[in-house]
Amino acid sequence: QIHKALVTELVPNNEVVQSMNEINKQKRLRDAAIMAAEAEKVKVVKAAEASADAAQLQGEGIARQRRAIIDGLRDSITHGTQENLGTEKISELLLITQYFETLRD
Repeated sequence: QIHKALVTELVPNNEVVQSMNEINKQKRLRDAAIMAAEAEKVKVVKAAEASADAAQLQGEGIARQRRAIIDGLRDSITHGTQENLGTEKISELLLITQYFETLRD
């Protein structure tokens, strides 16, 4: 009877080794594909966020530009007078100015 045995090297059948290697290879390929898909998702999300931020900043810039134009028109018309222009008159003036700029361009 053998009660204890020291195993120093285990050599499975070559087919078993190849099968185990193929299983490990497929697991690693699956993990790599998942990581690549997640990286692509992050790229797409970040690009969309950047585009949204750029559009927001562009809108804010256009709003500031229009505000400066309106203030400039108001100041140039009422300079030296006590006259106050109403919102409706300023809007009309702005539309006419934009119309002429469009025709010019």
